[in-house]
Amino acid sequence: MTSIEFVRRLDGLVYHFDQDGTFHGRPSFKRTDLDVWCRWLPERGWCTVDAAGVPNSAPLPGGTAGEPFPPLCAWRSWKAGKSYLYDLRRVDGQPPH
Repeated sequence: MTSIEFVRRLDGLVYHFDQDGTFHGRPSFKRTDLDVWCRWLPERGWCTVDAAGVPNSAPLPGGTAGEPFPPLCAWRSWKAGKSYLYDLRRVDGQPPH
């Protein structure tokens, strides 16, 4: 199982996601402490979504949204009028298969 983490640039806060099945034929990752998912959506590419499926973050332009795994690059979140920058990293350090 592959795990990923979003590390907030502002203060180093870390959100951990574990792989949990697939969605639209690509790996799906669920946040360990909340019903938030990192998924690939055909109309948007890679993004995080809340429990209702509403997107709330995505890779910055230049990230490769067509990759089979979430791109390891800067991501921007937005929710309730706030926005943060995160760096996505793979926890196990192994390249995706």
